[in-house]
Amino acid sequence: MKILFQGDSLTDSGRDKKITEPNLGLGMGYVNLIAARLTCDNPETLVYNRGVSGNRICDMYSRWIEDTLNIDFDILSVLNGINDIGFQLRMGMGADKEKYRFVYDRMLSEAKEAHPDSKLVILEPFLVRKHLGEDGGDIYNDWDIWHKEISERGEVCRELAEKHGAIFVPLADKFAALSEKYGPEVWSIDCIHPTPAGHEVIARSWIEACADILK
Repeated sequence: MKILFQGDSLTDSGRDKKITEPNLGLGMGYVNLIAARLTCDNPETLVYNRGVSGNRICDMYSRWIEDTLNIDFDILSVLNGINDIGFQLRMGMGADKEKYRFVYDRMLSEAKEAHPDSKLVILEPFLVRKHLGEDGGDIYNDWDIWHKEISERGEVCRELAEKHGAIFVPLADKFAALSEKYGPEVWSIDCIHPTPAGHEVIARSWIEACADILK
């Protein structure tokens, strides 16, 4: 089984971009955790990480041919959404909800056309409300705005998963509940990027959601 992970910094997690072979240089995040478990149980599993830190949905689409369509995979997993919000709110350079939907939909359509027998997995983008620095930080202080935007992106992901017959991996409510119970600092470094425990939450959620297609 060949599994390709696509996304932004949460997927990238410091991967070694000089390595193109599977199961190597996968970074320190959820992709590496998933790969460790799957390749331990089935050493023939091949895992590729093509996440790129800072990618908005249009950035990912600009490299979709070489980093997705031209790779042989059985499962394609995608996590994207937060950068369009951050770029838009901070610099006016992100895709709004409808542009995000349009580009994401096109990407998934092309993936299914190029790999008709493959399975798609869409992870829900999320934020963790954590007080940062002396003033709290823009995400903490403007939480209602950021939360509205990330929730809308999550709705788009859920809708696209249904449209394309993809597996949807819910994460937002899970991180909210865990943050309420144990504190946000356990799960996130800066409201966006997970701690090791946060990456483990993503990895466990992914494996649980994908149990049937991993058999």
